[in-house]
Amino acid sequence: MYPMLLLCHNEKGEELRPSFKLNELAEEQIFLLSGRDEGESVVGNGDFKGLGINEIINRLKFPKQIQKLPVYIKFINTVMRMPVTVYPDNEYAAKHSQEPGKSTLLYITDAADGAEMVYGFSRTVSPEELKRRVLGGSLSAICNFVNVQKGDVFFIPPGVVFAIGSSVAAIQISTNSDNEYLISDYGRQNDGNKRALNINRALDVIAPKKIELAFGNIGDLTLFPFGTVRELCQTEDFSVCAMNVDGNVGIFEDGEFASLIILSGEADASYSLGTMHIKAGDSILLPPGVKVRLSGKTEIIYTKFI
Repeated sequence: MYPMLLLCHNEKGEELRPSFKLNELAEEQIFLLSGRDEGESVVGNGDFKGLGINEIINRLKFPKQIQKLPVYIKFINTVMRMPVTVYPDNEYAAKHSQEPGKSTLLYITDAADGAEMVYGFSRTVSPEELKRRVLGGSLSAICNFVNVQKGDVFFIPPGVVFAIGSSVAAIQISTNSDNEYLISDYGRQNDGNKRALNINRALDVIAPKKIELAFGNIGDLTLFPFGTVRELCQTEDFSVCAMNVDGNVGIFEDGEFASLIILSGEADASYSLGTMHIKAGDSILLPPGVKVRLSGKTEIIYTKFI
């Protein structure tokens, strides 16, 4: 029987429990769930306390196809705007790296009044104009700037340029890949040097079309006896929903991992090996076959790995 795993957020096993509220005084990037070397999650409970998530996957002998987590989840808090970035698809990534292409879901947990982000282009442009603007530093003239507020959702597939603006707090759920190409960092310095850009590869993968994806307060909302479920996205690697629980609800994934990020409130999570009290800021990994019953009042980002 697999355990339900409470994850700590750094290699020392220390809790870095985010409030998911905007902090305009300090930049933050906290891995809430990760099997990546630069931010591997550590178990904070039970017999596996202090062990990294990759070792757990190896020890518990999950089915062969489950050799690593296909997703990582971060909490991001911006003070300054982030670089303009684009992701490659799997085909392009396979030719240029050892990792897959990438997609991301951003769920805004808090934002200052007037906060915004770059989300695609405001109009379709020719490849020649795109290259000219990228090389000439005028890319912002064709970028689609949109206001953001708490509860907004942005799905970012390969080819779509994006940049999270200043004074935004968000949960980022991404394909487990480091493939992302920086197009512009506004000439800023990083440790005394300009950040390395990936302009040529970015130009290869950018879709120079007007953005037509829905964003903001989107997602089908379904009412249940325990509360509500808002469907946020489904990709080849993961599906995400936002759950508001006020009462009791059972969660079971037969052959897949699932992640619970507790945004607010608290609940008792009961399963075959006991009961765990969970609260805002907790990150829970549910291995395949674990049946959990939640009892309490809480808001959750629920990610299922496909």
